[in-house]
Amino acid sequence: MPELRLPEPGNWAQTGKVALPVKVVLVVAFCYVVVRGLVAVYEGSYLTAAVWWATLGTPFLLVAAYLSVVVGGAGQRVSSDSSGLTFQPDKRLSVAYFVVMAVLVPAAPLFAVLLSRGELDLSTTRGLQIAVSVAFWALALLAVVALAAGIRRGGSGYLKFTPARIEIADVLKTRVVAWNDVVDVRDVASTAKANHGGRAAVLCLREGTEEVVSGLPLYVPKGVALYWLVRHYWKHPEHRDELVDSRAPRRLTEGKFDLSA
Repeated sequence: MPELRLPEPGNWAQTGKVALPVKVVLVVAFCYVVVRGLVAVYEGSYLTAAVWWATLGTPFLLVAAYLSVVVGGAGQRVSSDSSGLTFQPDKRLSVAYFVVMAVLVPAAPLFAVLLSRGELDLSTTRGLQIAVSVAFWALALLAVVALAAGIRRGGSGYLKFTPARIEIADVLKTRVVAWNDVVDVRDVASTAKANHGGRAAVLCLREGTEEVVSGLPLYVPKGVALYWLVRHYWKHPEHRDELVDSRAPRRLTEGKFDLSA
């Protein structure tokens, strides 16, 4: 779907910004992983290089996929049937997610075993070997859980809208919010921590709490159309029956939303 000419929510410019120190750490970490692996190859330690890159390098594929989607624009994956209107993340992100988890499941425990036995050409103390091995076993367990959850859900997450509720699913859990419990939809949360997820639709609930639907640019280009879709169906309950037929995708494609404050 081409990017629609809809107004960007005013507060989005101030949310989701990555601090400079975090950017520096990521760049330095990536360079270190690449260079250390190349040194191992140069020294003929091919097993060390392979295990090193598989365990520590593949997670950067997720970062690269995320950046390509956010900067280049998401490829929209939306479906509508009698159960509701469903959005799934851009396929690049989903593929990267499964590739990374599938590689980490065997690579992380292999790294832990070889390191604990001293079979990798890495200069570490015995105490550090034990600590890193434990950390990699934990990483492997996390990858197994994430991979199983992704397979069970058919992806890394989804957003689903029905006439009665909103479902926000990630790899670990599904949150459900009834439309009747939403008293406002905003473009910024009340706490700085909740805004770290970047461009989001913030559901203000009747009980005084907030449910943040973050990562909107992962579903549609720039995330703007999805934000206005959420606001439109919150403000117009008489239109929510569109969510179970072809009218909601058509409204999304045409950008026919109530843009009033």
